[in-house]
Amino acid sequence: MSAKLYDGLRLTAHAPDLFELTRVISKRMREVFRELAVPVIARNVARVVDDTEVRERDMGGPLHNYTVYRARKLWLDEQAGLDDRMTFHDPLRFSIIFGQVDDDYGTRRLAYPFAGNRAYTDALMALEANGRPLFIDYHYQNQADRPDEIRKDEWKRRHDDWNHLLDADDRETDGTFGHLPAWQLPDSIDGVFDAVLLGYKDTTIDLNAHRTIEHRMRRALHRAVTIDLDLDSVDGINRVLTRNQCIERAIELYLSTADGAAMLRPEPLPDARDLGIAISELPPVYEPPVEAVARIGELYREQALAGD
Repeated sequence: MSAKLYDGLRLTAHAPDLFELTRVISKRMREVFRELAVPVIARNVARVVDDTEVRERDMGGPLHNYTVYRARKLWLDEQAGLDDRMTFHDPLRFSIIFGQVDDDYGTRRLAYPFAGNRAYTDALMALEANGRPLFIDYHYQNQADRPDEIRKDEWKRRHDDWNHLLDADDRETDGTFGHLPAWQLPDSIDGVFDAVLLGYKDTTIDLNAHRTIEHRMRRALHRAVTIDLDLDSVDGINRVLTRNQCIERAIELYLSTADGAAMLRPEPLPDARDLGIAISELPPVYEPPVEAVARIGELYREQALAGD
C-alpha cells in the first residue's frame, strides 16, 4: 500500500456506538460549519455593498434580496474557477468514514475525515465524554520515516489496519474507503445564501466583524486612484501587482500626513442581528475626496519616477 493518511483517527474506548457518535458529530460539525460559513457570506455581501456599480444601478426589487443574490453569484463564480479537484468546489465540505479491525490484538475502530477546512478535524479531536477524548491520532504514511514518539510495532499495526480497511486487492473496493459507512455534512455555503435570501430568522451576520471601516476606506481609495490614473490592468500580472503595491504605499504615505489623518472615514456597516434589517439600512458607498485621490496619485507617480 502506498498511502498518505495524514488525518487518520482511532476511536477511544470512551466513544459511543456509531449511531450515537454520528449524532454527536452531526451536531458539532454543523456548528463548525456555521462558524466558518458566516464570515464567507458576510465578506461577499460587504464586497457587493462596496461596489459602486451595484449601488448606482436600478435595483429592480428589494435591496436585501438583490444584494445577497449578487454576493451569492460572486461566490459561485469564484468557486467555478477553482481546480476541478476541489470536491464540489465547496471549501467547507466535510465527511467522515468509519471502519473496524478485529484481530488477535483486539478491536480497533478507525475513522478518516475528509474536510475542506482544518477546523473540522480540530473540532473532532476536541470532542470528549466525561473529560476523555473520543478520537486520538492514528495517522500513517509510508513515504516518510516513522515518528520518534510512535513505537515500531505500533507503526506497523497502523499500516496493517489501514491496509485492511482499504482492501486494495479487492476489485469491488478498488483500494478506496467507498465501501465503508460514512456521514456527510448536508450543509453548503450555497444553501446558507438561500437561507439568507429566504429571510430565515436564525441567519445572524455581523458585517462589521468582517469588513472594517479602515479596510473599506483603503479599498475605495485604491479603486479611485486606479481609475484616476487610467491604469491598464491586463498587461501582465506581475506589473499589475507591482502597481497595486505602489498604490498601497502611496495611500499609506498620504494617510500618515495631517490631511490624511483628518480625512473622513466611511460610515460603519450596521451591527446586524438580522441581515434583512442590515441590508435595508446600509450606508452609501464611501467616495474618497477628490483632493485625497489627487495627492495619492502624485505620490504614486513620484514612486514610479524614482524607479521604486
